Amino acid sequence: MTRDVRRLLTVWAALMALSVAMAVAADTTRASRLGTAWVVAICVVALLKARFVLADYLELRRSSALGGFVAAIAFMLAVVGLSFFVPAGLFAPR
Repeated sequence: MTRDVRRLLTVWAALMALSVAMAVAADTTRASRLGTAWVVAICVVALLKARFVLADYLELRRSSALGGFVAAIAFMLAVVGLSFFVPAGLFAPR
């Protein structure tokens, strides 16, 4: 097995482990809302998965664009994560 294949299999295993972590963090079997720690955990796991895909599968590991892509994804995840804490009806028409 070549080094590249071994690296991709390792990244695939990490992505699968992070998918399990995401499933645990986003447990939808409970009726309660997700707490702050769980929303942060979901966003961090999503960011790690995106970085693995960008760096290893799209081969941006040595590219200067990787940091910009990761920053853009982090910004989007922050906006989505913070939207969970906007009070219901804040933007409802009056």
